[in-house]
Amino acid sequence: MKFPLLYLMFSLHWTCLGQHSEVDLKPYFSESEIKDLNLIADFFQNEFCGTTDSTKFENCINTALPKLDDWEYKYLRKKISWKKQKKLYSKITDSTFNKIWAICNSTLLVSKPEYKHKTLCFNYNPIVIDFVKELGQSNGFLKYYAGVLEAVGGFNNINLISISIAEHPQEWDLKDRNIQIFLAIHYLTQNDMLKRDKKVGRLEKRHIRELNKKAKKTVPNKA
Repeated sequence: MKFPLLYLMFSLHWTCLGQHSEVDLKPYFSESEIKDLNLIADFFQNEFCGTTDSTKFENCINTALPKLDDWEYKYLRKKISWKKQKKLYSKITDSTFNKIWAICNSTLLVSKPEYKHKTLCFNYNPIVIDFVKELGQSNGFLKYYAGVLEAVGGFNNINLISISIAEHPQEWDLKDRNIQIFLAIHYLTQNDMLKRDKKVGRLEKRHIRELNKKAKKTVPNKA
């Protein structure tokens, strides 16, 4: 497993709680927003799984888990079309988009010089945080996820969800539409962050190559 110490640090914050009963969306979202959330979930499932049939989502995700445990998001980059995702944004209401997301100024620190750019970020909406908190009442990871949203506004590109699903499947009812909606929002956010500014992607890949070169140089020669 990649980055075992980092994973251990995060894993200490959640415990197995068992699958949850379905959460009512109406206290958190309007009727039109709920329609948009279903549209978002359908889009993600169609891109990622090749079908909008929600009954096939569980098998789709479980099959993809080994490929999703990738800290460079190569599989996600390949599966979800950025062009189609931008069209999705035009199909949902401003109310839905702005309740979940915002466009923020960001600085890529790993590039020299530092690169300032626009990125998709969480809108810090307490209603959405409360929704994730309710999902987290019987899912330790989502409880922790809600806490991170509340404290710092997001996870950035750290992918721990696939690890949690693989190691604690009893917590994840992937047949639950609310979980499907949550995962769609999470992974589409990551895809947007990876692709909105192409230069960011190039700089991050260059940084990873440099780290890999340094790592190879530090490996002792056994010959």
